[in-house]
Amino acid sequence: MPRFETARFHVETGPVSLFERVRFKFSSVTSLSLHAKHFINRTVERSIPEEIIKSCRCFNVNEWKLVMAEVRIDKGKFVNSTWERMLNGKRYWVTVGFNNCIQTIVVKETSGFGKIARNGELYDYVQKVNRALMEDENKQTNPLSGAIYS
Repeated sequence: MPRFETARFHVETGPVSLFERVRFKFSSVTSLSLHAKHFINRTVERSIPEEIIKSCRCFNVNEWKLVMAEVRIDKGKFVNSTWERMLNGKRYWVTVGFNNCIQTIVVKETSGFGKIARNGELYDYVQKVNRALMEDENKQTNPLSGAIYS
């Protein structure tokens, strides 16, 4: 049982700031950890091609499509994200958690829209939290943004 409650969000339904944050955090990631036992077992069970495993090992955010993010409902911050890569007509989804470790991998045959938060108080809260986090990041990377010159 998880230590905290989570909710899932889909990139097509937002909130936008959440997915901007996930993309920002992954923009400098160049490899994913492949040591999780669940992931290893699923690669064998599901006959995951070596090309997909290699593209996880040498992760390039531009070769994967961000699909979903799961957030802590108490903090509004993402705890994992799901990415998609097509290979030979199949859609492979990897879910990446703490320390850029892949939690699982699946061959996806559905849209992924089940159990997705699309609106409401939690949606608004997640939008607000992630917008503030991105504003803080922008201030840190560009300290003169918002400065007024006379």
